[in-house]
Amino acid sequence: MLQRIQSVYMFTAFILTAFYAYMGYLGLIVPNCYKYTVIGGLISILILSNIFLYKNRKLQIKLNYLAIFALVVLLGLSIYQVGFLSGEKQFSEKDIKLLVPVISIVFLLIANKYIKRDERLVKSVDRIR
Repeated sequence: MLQRIQSVYMFTAFILTAFYAYMGYLGLIVPNCYKYTVIGGLISILILSNIFLYKNRKLQIKLNYLAIFALVVLLGLSIYQVGFLSGEKQFSEKDIKLLVPVISIVFLLIANKYIKRDERLVKSVDRIR
């Protein structure tokens, strides 16, 4: 059932995370530092594969939480690299690209909410039988 709303949210998070990985490849986050590409690519693959696990909702929720944790680590690493290692004490307007993982986290949390709603619906239908 790929037409569910949580699949749309997870696909949007996949697109944003893949975009962040591509920005890391281009060197727009930190020049000559490709670890953002690798980590962002792995998270993107995790989110994309998670979309197709719609039959196992509990595993889907756990993998979403794993992706959220990985995005928090990626965000922390990015903030540390951009803000503190570059010598700047204040973030400039060009660091708006650091919001991409935050938006992905929000979309994954919303997807988890809808997955839990589906789980409750299935349990309530099982009780009626």
